Amino acid sequence: MYMLMTYDVEAKRTEKFKKLLRRYLNHDQYSVFSGDITEAKAIELRRALSQLMIPGDRVTEVTSANRHNVQVIHISKNASGKGETQRQKSDEHRCDFGVL
Repeated sequence: MYMLMTYDVEAKRTEKFKKLLRRYLNHDQYSVFSGDITEAKAIELRRALSQLMIPGDRVTEVTSANRHNVQVIHISKNASGKGETQRQKSDEHRCDFGVL
């Protein structure tokens, strides 16, 4: 399956979450991780998160049967900060590798 996971925790705890999630998923941006994962590894990850989390921590998990059934849109504002937001479709998650 394909998994996207984000976390929102106190700044002093972010490194613990980053280290754990990097063992299972690709580190995309700050507290955003994604990638292919087996059901067994997903269960293992959820158990590890359960042990790590304390009240006030928030983790968001989004899963799909596979990466080809997920639509990703990046929304951003232009440099001046004026006008409407820009929407850009991304297909990076559909590739098994990135080109350097």
